[in-house]
Amino acid sequence: MNSEHSDQHIVPHDSILLYRRGVWFESQALWNEKDPVCRANIARLLAEMTVKLAEMEAEEAQKFLEQTASSDVA
Repeated sequence: MNSEHSDQHIVPHDSILLYRRGVWFESQALWNEKDPVCRANIARLLAEMTVKLAEMEAEEAQKFLEQTASSDVA
């Protein structure tokens, strides 16, 4: 494999896609967990991940609005 393309399919650790998948995965784990202590820990992690995802989604929305506004002007 060519070294310049070796990381082509790796999802960056701080990507919005990774957080979307993580929130989905943790929400499924929360539904399936029977141990209340584990559920509490999963819920805390899910809350933290959801806050980060919400911030990332807001940034994406802002970029979209800025792009839309600049294309409307042009």
